[in-house]
Parts: sequence; C-alpha cells; structure tokens
Amino acid sequence: MKSDVMGIGAPINKDELKELLKETKETIAVDAKTDGDRIRSFGAIDLWNVQKKQRTSASMMRRWLN
Repeated sequence: MKSDVMGIGAPINKDELKELLKETKETIAVDAKTDGDRIRSFGAIDLWNVQKKQRTSASMMRRWLN
C-alpha cells in the first residue's frame, strides 16, 4: 500500500512554508470597467416583458388546474 498520500498531518518543509507565507504585491485597477457600471432604468419594454411573462404563466396555470 502506498504511503505517499498527504493528509492533514503531513509535515511541511521550510521551502514550502516560505512559499506559502510569501507576500505578493497587488495593484488596484482604477480604469477597469465592470458590467455594473452601466445603470439602466426600468423602461416601457421592461414593463411589457413583465406583463407578457405574467400572462403566459397565468394561462399555463389555468391549463394545469383544469
């Protein structure tokens, strides 16, 4: 049976410990654009889509209940 499996109690050598504790410098991306930057208002097409979904779900429920 192989005994080279690392478990929870496996010892860590000094080189691995140094690599794990090494500090890395981070930069902040000021010019980065995200999808959340564009704020969209609720328009007429959005209201139409909500009403359309309500109509179709109501008709499906009526068909299922009958």
